Amino acid sequence: MQAELKRLVRLVGTDAGFYVLALHSFVEHYIRDIAQASDSEKFPDIVWDFRERLIEQSEGGFVQGLNCLASFGRQHRFTNSVRHAFWELDPDEAVAATHLFLVFCTLIGIGSMPEVRRLERSREVWRERRSLAEQSGVLHSVQEELKGLQARNRDLLAQLDGYEIDARKVAQLEHEIDRFTLELKETRGRAKVKDRKVDELRAERARLREERKGLLKQMQAYEELERYIGDLGRFSIYTKTRMDYERTLLRLTPEQEEAVQAIDRESDFLVRGSAGTGKSLILIEALQRSLEIGELPFDARPDQRAVLLTFTRTLAKFEDYVTTVLGADRISGLVKTVDAFILERLKRIDESYRFDFTIVDELCAELNTTEFLDDVEVAAELETFLFGNVVTHEEYTNEVVPRMGMRRRLSRGQRETVWAIRDQVVSRMNDIGAFSRNYARIKILDYIEAGSEEDRGRLRDVRTIYLDETQDLTSGDLITLKALISGHLIMASDLQQSIYGVSSPFVRAGIRISGRTKVLRTNFRNTRQIHEAAQRFQPTNEENLFAFRDGPIPELYTAGEPAELLPILLRKLGLFLDHLEYDADNICVLAPHTAEVSHIAEALAQHDIPAAVITDREFQFSATGAVRLSTLHSSKGLDFPVVLVYLPYLNRREKFDEETTDRLLRNLIYVGFTRAMENLNVFACPGQDPILNDVCRALELTPDSAAGAVVDG
Repeated sequence: MQAELKRLVRLVGTDAGFYVLALHSFVEHYIRDIAQASDSEKFPDIVWDFRERLIEQSEGGFVQGLNCLASFGRQHRFTNSVRHAFWELDPDEAVAATHLFLVFCTLIGIGSMPEVRRLERSREVWRERRSLAEQSGVLHSVQEELKGLQARNRDLLAQLDGYEIDARKVAQLEHEIDRFTLELKETRGRAKVKDRKVDELRAERARLREERKGLLKQMQAYEELERYIGDLGRFSIYTKTRMDYERTLLRLTPEQEEAVQAIDRESDFLVRGSAGTGKSLILIEALQRSLEIGELPFDARPDQRAVLLTFTRTLAKFEDYVTTVLGADRISGLVKTVDAFILERLKRIDESYRFDFTIVDELCAELNTTEFLDDVEVAAELETFLFGNVVTHEEYTNEVVPRMGMRRRLSRGQRETVWAIRDQVVSRMNDIGAFSRNYARIKILDYIEAGSEEDRGRLRDVRTIYLDETQDLTSGDLITLKALISGHLIMASDLQQSIYGVSSPFVRAGIRISGRTKVLRTNFRNTRQIHEAAQRFQPTNEENLFAFRDGPIPELYTAGEPAELLPILLRKLGLFLDHLEYDADNICVLAPHTAEVSHIAEALAQHDIPAAVITDREFQFSATGAVRLSTLHSSKGLDFPVVLVYLPYLNRREKFDEETTDRLLRNLIYVGFTRAMENLNVFACPGQDPILNDVCRALELTPDSAAGAVVDG
């Protein structure tokens, strides 16, 4: 094996295609001849057999590096093109294949051999992170061809069903031809003289060959579709493998390391950055280091503890999963939602106290006597503005504090009327011990202000809170969290992703972050193409933001009616699953409303495609084998290799003014776009909706040319 590895080392820097072919040959040789783990003929089957053996040997345990086998299987089609069509591969594709090979070497226990280490050092070119224009030009040519084909993406998808039927017929004919060839060989061996059986077999094989020849000629009509699938698959494998490699280089980039080092745990601190810059990772790493060096010992005073809080239950579950993947075992279990943290403290005041997320809506429908606000507007005024910002009676009625984002202007007299309803709602909540989300914060603040030192100590058992997605918290959230800790808030925020709040919560909460902020500018999650599409749709005020990984251009599919749109989405999903061979759990479909999530789930079930809704309580991110489904709101903070954004309409909320509603919707779509790491596909019914028409315009343009990836319905 050492001699064979030396041969691979000697190929480094030669022809990229032959080098990748040699890596695959070594893998096949090891599995078939050394490990004797497969007697299959086809390479994807060989690596799959080996994968099954390793899983069986692990007895259900986790096998580090197992995914490299599936990636090898997907990549092999391009080595076949090198072998049979003398294809050229890009040097960066060779380095991506080297990464897979190194993972394979570790998997089989030879990762420490000197020759493997020499191959590892050959990957240093990745650290340069060259732009597409600086590459050898092979991948650039693939990108340009793919760009042209994407202009007809809907027409090509429409051919997919017929292509799959004809491809199955060809495969079946080839199987039959092989069977007749084998039978002919055996019959010749037994026959002493030429007999009729041999003639019959030969004639039948000739007929099948003619049928296959005609079918292959017929399949020439699918040439563009095959090129589209091939180019998309080639870039997808390259992009995915490059991201895997980047993650193995170091846990934090220099920019992220600088942010962790800059955090001052003796004062409030903010890490700010756009989507994909690694804000959550920085919080996790900063907390992990604090625990490791004993700054936050759990065996010391109760108020020396630390927690990691985030906005949604789904994101809390995801970040807890990430800490496990990263090996940050001490943090696992410290991740929870802001609501869960607040509810725990609320129950320390009175065990019977609880949240009721609909109580304000119900009471306003009963108590609203105004003629100037409807029930929805009164509920929003109380819960979002008054409770959410901890507004006092003096501020509201006498100082006439501005009501940013609310739909209607109110006079001083009208504010007094609303405040009277507010007092009735508060009284009713106190009577039954059930509190709205935002009023629960005021309940805790009142208890802390009026209680004894002992009472306050019962609630303040945490020193430091690491707080993610701060832009979606209210001023009341921040005021309450500050009151519940003895130390400081270490926060991560991106106002571009604010999808709930109507203004920055920091000023109202009295949190001063001037001089205590670190801005991140490098997007490591999204490809350059996805990042630039998101920026075209929703430009940011931040300067010098950039992404460096290249990948397929985001694709847009439009239709006049939702009934036309869903079948297109299903066909594209099938292409990712069946032709590009993505694992189902690497794909997420995002929709504007829970009703559409349910609709999509039903459609997938009818097509026998397993699916999992990430907001279901039993859902776990470690689970595999099912396409992820989510609303746009619940996808916040998550990422997936493939994202299909389904926009048959936009779910407009009525509680804010038009300008605020539009801004929050645009931020929400921006969030959806930036969940995608490798492939972004958008399915929309734009109609007369100005925001959806802006979505289409953003995806029709590319940074390199005006050739779009859009197709009219």
